[in-house]
Order: sequence, then structure tokens, then C-alpha cells
Amino acid sequence: MSSFRKRVPESQPKIPPATRLNAHSAQLLVSTGVPSLDDLLGGGLPVGGILMIEEDRQTGYSNTLLSYFSSQSLAAGHKLCIVNADQEVDLKAQLPGWATRNTVQADAPVKDATSEAMKIAWRYQNLPRVDGDDDANRQKTSGSSTSEAAEIPFCERFDLMLRIQPAVVDQAQVEVLDGGRLLRLASSEKYGGDMYQCVLDHISSLIDDGFSSLKPVAQNTERNILRIEIGSLGSGFWQGSDSLAILKFLHRLRGILRYSYAVCMISFPAHLYEDSGTRLPIVRRIEHLCDAVIELESFEGTYASPSDIVARQAKSGASTSQDYHGFVHIHKLPRLNSLTASVGRLSLLHTGGGSANNLAFRLRRKKFSIETYHLPIEGGVSERRVPAKDDPKALRPGISVGGIGCGSTPGRKDPLEF
Repeated sequence: MSSFRKRVPESQPKIPPATRLNAHSAQLLVSTGVPSLDDLLGGGLPVGGILMIEEDRQTGYSNTLLSYFSSQSLAAGHKLCIVNADQEVDLKAQLPGWATRNTVQADAPVKDATSEAMKIAWRYQNLPRVDGDDDANRQKTSGSSTSEAAEIPFCERFDLMLRIQPAVVDQAQVEVLDGGRLLRLASSEKYGGDMYQCVLDHISSLIDDGFSSLKPVAQNTERNILRIEIGSLGSGFWQGSDSLAILKFLHRLRGILRYSYAVCMISFPAHLYEDSGTRLPIVRRIEHLCDAVIELESFEGTYASPSDIVARQAKSGASTSQDYHGFVHIHKLPRLNSLTASVGRLSLLHTGGGSANNLAFRLRRKKFSIETYHLPIEGGVSERRVPAKDDPKALRPGISVGGIGCGSTPGRKDPLEF
């Protein structure tokens, strides 16, 4: 009798809700909340990894990405841990809201398939889109329709003009370590003012409480994901035992996350670690301890003074929705369970002609997106590029309206036309 036993779906472990597997490395992925950022990472942020966002100078675009990450955690039903030593955290006022699939279908008009075919060329209508507005990015995971994982999309569609509902925040599993509470815990006799060790012990206790991959679970039991958000790590408000406390913190944090169902997103003020415009060597060591590193270089924060930024924001109509707000620099891509990053095989921005050197981001009224950077049209779109017929400047110099030029006389039929 053969010892081969077929694995049926009932005996296989269930993946956590709002997750999917990487087709290249079989790594479990979660969404950052921004579809274009998920595309740059190779489909999503790998579970057990650390994503570092290097903050842009004097502007707050990195906080927008952190708010997307937190809202996606609440929409997916994941547990959320927020650490911020710089300011107090108010989720109900800071996180963007989203529209559920049922609401979108009820409010949106019914689209005709024939009209869509008339608008989109046949050779492009079947291509996948990076943007999360289409239904392709909101498809459910494969499986039974009665399971919870099949009812939650991988990435929600968020609207920056909406605020998250207070009932969602009250029912969510959220742990907050903001400025006041973190300072009180770190000032205890156990830590002696070391905030890094205090945060590390708190994260370790959360992972041991049901998110460790080393502890088995019962059969047919669905695991959940722990999302960790750390804002402005290494800023002036963070107190450590020595100058290398941030390196020790990231090294230990990465070791803890490797054997857990947890994922971490960190914002890092790299502009504070500069000397005469040159970054200190410790920045490179910090980037090496993270799995993915992306830098936001805004046009306003790099080429303008703080007074210019305030004046530009106060001026109405200073920028349009067609303008880019800065560049996106990719310093490191996730390579968990693989020697090479899977972004070259799975990314639409890279395979569609984009690269790590020509990516830009823009912040519209409703969403944040990363796109391939294109130069604007010469002369702008507000100027008339073709002169009017009655404009005297449109004629050649030396030729009047009734004169004879290279072509026919104005008002008469061209003899060269057959």
C-alpha cells in the first residue's frame, strides 16, 4: 500500500485575510494601501519584512503613506501597533476613509461593455492597471465565498477627502505608543530612558501573543497579521543608550519579525543625518538593516525655503492635478526567500518602461500615486500652440493677405489640389 496521501484543501493551513502569495518566491504579501507602491515592491510588502520610507525635507508626504498603511490595516481586520515619539496620535482625524464595494456598486452608474470597448483601444483594454480604481485590484482571493478571507480585498480603495468612521476605529485592534505614553514607559527604572528598548519589548510581547510563526495553531485556524507603524524613527525625540541604539534596534527588530506574522513600516528622517549636504555613513548602515528602502524627494522641500513653501501653499491655484510633487528613489527592494528581487518580473511600472531613476509621485485631492515621470509639454498646455487664422503673426513676413506666396492665393482654389 502506498504511503502517498493527497492534500485536500481542508487540511491545508489558511492564509490570513487580505493577503496573497508572491508568484516568484512564495512569500506571503500584504498591501501597503497604495497600489502603485505595492507594484514597486513586487506585489506587496512581504510578511516578516521592514519597509523604510526616507522622509522628504520640510513636507509631510511620508505621513500620507503611513496613514494609508494604517487604514489598510483597519480595513483588512489586522492588528495595528503605532509608535510615534514626535506627536500624539489621533486615528479618527488622521486616517483616510474608504468606500466599500457594495457602496461603490450602489452609487456608481451601470457601465455598458460596448461603450467601454469604444473608449479603450482593443490592444490595451486587457492590460492590467497599476491604479487601484479598477475592479481587477479589488478581486477576492480564491476559495470559498463563505470564508472571511474571500470577502476582504487585498487592497482597499481609499479617499483622502474622507475620514475614517469612528466606529471602525473603536472596533479595531489598535495599540498606540505616542509621545506622552512612550516617554512615561521609557522613563521607568526598567529602561532608564531608553525608548528603543521599550518599543522593542512591547513589539516582542505583541508577537508572542498569537503572531509568532514558531508556535503552532489548531487545524483550520486562521492566523492574523500584526502591522507595526513607526513614525520618524531616529528623530530628536528618540532617546537611546548610545549613538548606535538605532542600529541595535533595527537588528533585533528584523530578527523578531523573521519568525512572525508581522510586518513593519518605518519613516526615517534621513535629512537629519547630514553634514554639509552629505549623508553620514550611519545612514547606509540603517538602510542595510531594512528589507526595502524608498526615498521621497519632494520638489518643494528640496529646492525651496520654509517661507517659500508656506507662501506657495497659501497661494490659490499654485499647482494643478497634472503636476508632479517629487521624485521616488528606490534604494533597496525586498529579497525575502530569494536571491533576487521579484520586482523585475512582477512590476508593471518597471516592465512598462519605468525604472528606479524616472519615478515620481503626485498627491491629488483623493489619492496618492507613484507614476513614471514624463516631461511636460513644451510651452505648457495653457498657451495656444497653433496661431489663429485671423492672427497677422500667423502669416509670413513680407506676404500680405492678398499677396502671392508659395501656395495658392488666399480665397482661391489651390491649382495643385486634384
